[in-house]
Amino acid sequence: MKVLYVCSEFYAGLMPFGAAIINAMRGDDCYGIFVCSEKSDYRKAIIPNGNNYVFLDTPTDRLKTLLNSVYPKSLLANIKQHCEANGIEAIHLLTEDASLAYHLPQLKKIAKVYYTVHDLFFHEKIYKNVLSWLLRTVLVKMRVKYLIHNSENLVTCSKFQYEYMQKHFLRQRSYFHNFPTLVTESIITGKNLVRELAGVNNYILFFGQVEQYKGVDILYKTFIENQHRLSGKKLVIAGKGHIYFERDLTKESNVIIINRYIDDEEIKALFEGAYCAVFPYISATQSGILSIPYYFKLPTIVSNIPFFQEIILENISSISFDIGVPETMLDKIDQLAAGKDDTLRENGYSYYQKIYDQQALRKQLQLFYNSLN
Repeated sequence: MKVLYVCSEFYAGLMPFGAAIINAMRGDDCYGIFVCSEKSDYRKAIIPNGNNYVFLDTPTDRLKTLLNSVYPKSLLANIKQHCEANGIEAIHLLTEDASLAYHLPQLKKIAKVYYTVHDLFFHEKIYKNVLSWLLRTVLVKMRVKYLIHNSENLVTCSKFQYEYMQKHFLRQRSYFHNFPTLVTESIITGKNLVRELAGVNNYILFFGQVEQYKGVDILYKTFIENQHRLSGKKLVIAGKGHIYFERDLTKESNVIIINRYIDDEEIKALFEGAYCAVFPYISATQSGILSIPYYFKLPTIVSNIPFFQEIILENISSISFDIGVPETMLDKIDQLAAGKDDTLRENGYSYYQKIYDQQALRKQLQLFYNSLN
């Protein structure tokens, strides 16, 4: 089946998610349209595939960006042209693609439409201001909800979401596939250093979009109140996002907050310089974030929420702590110092090779595309 993949968003891990799936499916029947920004450029993450791919640049002007989000004229025109020229049988929206929501009826007339559900239920979030809340609600939440309830074919990497949709979305077809690795070729070969970490290494690392559901405030507070237990190790919080929690600058001598977009070419140096990675999430439904530390053989400590308990091998690939008692995170860091780190490094990498198998992912996707033939 000829499939056109659409990746029109790139924030919070969506770019490597989309790129990994496209790279796994690469071939004569795989087509793609990618909307890029200056910092998040799919051209760096996508393996070339002849003339099958189109890359569009999002406007740099904020007003034009907003207007493009309301009516993505160029994206719609390219989808229609690509489908007609190549005999596309299915369009798969991979990256939320909220701007296409109210154009869904038009897309359905062109080909079968698949929609990847990232968050069936939105996570906890504290907004910077009322305008941020309004824009997120109108431009993302409302339109994503529309896409979920009006797409005939729903796809997810979350077993919980899949089971929920199977039970409650009876008029739609639901599909599950494994989460793809977020480790792209540009991450593997990255040569850029993180300028804020010049001369700093052996740190405790949080990496990702700074959001409430990821428990960044819990990590920060636990660290600054217990620095004496960590043998002078620094805490590095690396990722763009609203710093929603109150900071105590008088206790930040061992805290480095890099509140900006981390380029793919910097990620290798970021992880290779760390002592361990900590993910103190308070909720999650699907994520490939662990693929990055696993690939770079970095020990990982995660909260004991159901999602992580479902995907890790306790004391083999990762160690979990009780998010209700954040100080237990420090006990797990102590376990690494006692010699647990070498075991986690090797087992984590072996586990990565098993659960992020691109060939297995390709077979899963092909199976449910072919089920509609």
